[in-house]
Amino acid sequence: MNRKDKKRQSDIRDSKSAIWGGRFTSGPAQIMEQINSSVGFDQRLYNQDIAASKAHSSMLTDQKIISKKVGSAISDGLDTIQKEIENGTFEFSNALEDIHMNIESRLSELIGDGAGRLHTARSRNDQVATDFRLWVRDAIDITDAALMRLQEILISRAEEHSDTIMPGYTHLQTAQPVTLGHHLLAYVEMIGRDRGRAKDCRGRLNECPLGSGALAGTSFPIDRVKTAFLLGFDNPMANSMDGVSDRDFALEYLSFASIVGIHLSRLSEELVIWSNPSFGFVSLPDTFSTGSSMLPQKRNPDAAELVRAKTGRIIGALNSLLIVMKGLPLTYSKDMQEDKEPVFDTADTLELCLYTMATMLSEIKFNPAPMMEAAINGNSNAIDLADWLVKALGKPFREAHLITGSLVKIAEDRECKLEELSLKDMQAVDNEITEDVFRVLKLEISINSRNSFGGTAPANVRVACGVARSKYL
Repeated sequence: MNRKDKKRQSDIRDSKSAIWGGRFTSGPAQIMEQINSSVGFDQRLYNQDIAASKAHSSMLTDQKIISKKVGSAISDGLDTIQKEIENGTFEFSNALEDIHMNIESRLSELIGDGAGRLHTARSRNDQVATDFRLWVRDAIDITDAALMRLQEILISRAEEHSDTIMPGYTHLQTAQPVTLGHHLLAYVEMIGRDRGRAKDCRGRLNECPLGSGALAGTSFPIDRVKTAFLLGFDNPMANSMDGVSDRDFALEYLSFASIVGIHLSRLSEELVIWSNPSFGFVSLPDTFSTGSSMLPQKRNPDAAELVRAKTGRIIGALNSLLIVMKGLPLTYSKDMQEDKEPVFDTADTLELCLYTMATMLSEIKFNPAPMMEAAINGNSNAIDLADWLVKALGKPFREAHLITGSLVKIAEDRECKLEELSLKDMQAVDNEITEDVFRVLKLEISINSRNSFGGTAPANVRVACGVARSKYL
């Protein structure tokens, strides 16, 4: 740090009016500075803070609250600061507390007294609320793009495996045969709902707090519609007290992110299970596996496990902010400084998890043979026998269910598959059963018969992939 910057920080600490004005006769204790300062993390808001300050300055100029000359100097100074931050030459000071005061202080060094006019009709309360909304809005857009990429990969893999037969599970027990393509498309729909939640969240947060002041608005003739328009908001927030105190948008973002995390965790869990040699449904690429320091044969699904684990981190962030906000009276309290770190961490974690999952799924190898074997060995065609008894013999479903269960028990006792029972074995349970039953017990027939809307039939899957591409991509 050069002499000028050291003097700057010394002046900040010694001056009783650097931030808080003449109310205080001394600066904060060192430990107070440490707990109070947020610039270590909220410097991530610099782009949004500069954009909001430019919009505010432009409005003040148009409203003749500040001169055009001052407005132009402010804009040029903010451009310089942005370049300094981006090229790493900007010196952040903990003594200046946050990104807002760091930028304002540097602006004062660059343009002099004109910098002090920027804060006319503005408080740090509405300033930070505006910056944070802008940041979360950008984060939602980044997340939505990552979700769409994941959908695209899932749809492509579903098209590739529209005919691949695997067991479908309930209670992690073999239930019915399904296609892998159908299974993967289930996650496409989950992510579609996630993107809907992102859109809703973005729409609700897209109101501008700037101009709310500390809490009660301002006596200056400001134009809040103009600043909202310049920053891409739909409109200014209707109530100044709500404008500075609301953090619903951050909670909603964390809630949406938690649900995305849950979906990623469920898919991760399946990849962990499927990669186990006892299943062998997938072979993980070397790029997303690790070995053992002791056991040379091991291929560990660490990437999937870490995505699964990081969901807990995201849910924890939501819980953290819920607890911070639950007892706060109107309007702003310093507690709300704790809103940013969980949101920043969640955005970083979610982006990493989405990128990891998308890349891993694009490289993963699905193994149709063990999938088919598992579907056959699990008597997943039992429901087809029951359905045949209803359709061909006119049995009530409950009776058909009982007959089928009895035949499954016989097959289990003989350690054979349902379709390996003889016609005589079947007729011993119900003498109306005919040779035609063996046709419906073929898994390919079973799969193709599930052609109701939303069903697993390969023809359905191929159509569904096309619909999903049109709907989501």
